[in-house]
Amino acid sequence: MRFVLVLMLCAGCSPALMKTRGAEDPMIYDRARVERADRVAIFIPGALSSIAVFKETADWEDEGFARAFYRYPGLDGLPVDHRLDPATAAAEVAAFANTLEASEVTLVGYSTGALIALQAAPRIDPSHHVRVAAMSPAVEHAGGLRTILRGARDMGRAMVATRSVAKAKVWPRFWAGLLFGPDALEAPTPSPELQAAVVAGSKISTPLSTQTAIAHTLALPGWRLPDDLDLTGIPVSFFIGLNDPVFSTLQTTDFSRKIGGVPILGYPGQGHLLFFTRPDVFDDIKDFALGRPPRLR
Repeated sequence: MRFVLVLMLCAGCSPALMKTRGAEDPMIYDRARVERADRVAIFIPGALSSIAVFKETADWEDEGFARAFYRYPGLDGLPVDHRLDPATAAAEVAAFANTLEASEVTLVGYSTGALIALQAAPRIDPSHHVRVAAMSPAVEHAGGLRTILRGARDMGRAMVATRSVAKAKVWPRFWAGLLFGPDALEAPTPSPELQAAVVAGSKISTPLSTQTAIAHTLALPGWRLPDDLDLTGIPVSFFIGLNDPVFSTLQTTDFSRKIGGVPILGYPGQGHLLFFTRPDVFDDIKDFALGRPPRLR
């Protein structure tokens, strides 16, 4: 733990990580498509995540959406010449949205990206009809002590279940919990289906340098939404796995109440990585963006 703290302090002193804006535009999009679209969806990944988490949204273009993506330092072609600062990211997302001719703008945020979307939405000109879809949304202070303790507990459960401390054995079992929740983490003998999902799921993890990882997470423990955040008139909906081991349903429900009682669509038996385990979540989010009622499955 001391080593981690020292590492973070050193990283915080790095000139690159003192900056909150990089030299390159964090937005990536098809300019011609965006300029002529009446509907634009802006996708914001979670900390430590690539925009690849949104790869299942290509069919949104069939519904008239142009897609744009916000990138983080060290991923998707951006250098690590700055750190993720949520307030700066929200300002950049809003500034981009305010250049659009589109009448409808939907912000789709995953995990940390959901908080950025919430903070950006009120800064977008009301001439745009803005919606916010939050998938597996982070909560303030990155979940704080409760999330830290739950992560440590789950790692301990993975060690007990595998009777090992070897990363090669423990990490796949920990992934099972991340994908599907504690039941999967503690299964005495994982089913072939679960084993296949864990193997496939582990491949979506993007290797990160230490500097990139710290650039993404440095600001999160102290981050909270501004007290004057006003989402009046902006439709917001949460899409969560009901077994999410990162941000619990209780934490998410409490957070929903804090920002005005956001509707929550929950997926039984699912963890934090809905984009992988339930890619149909993007159909539900698209329905929300189009003002359609939720589908019954």
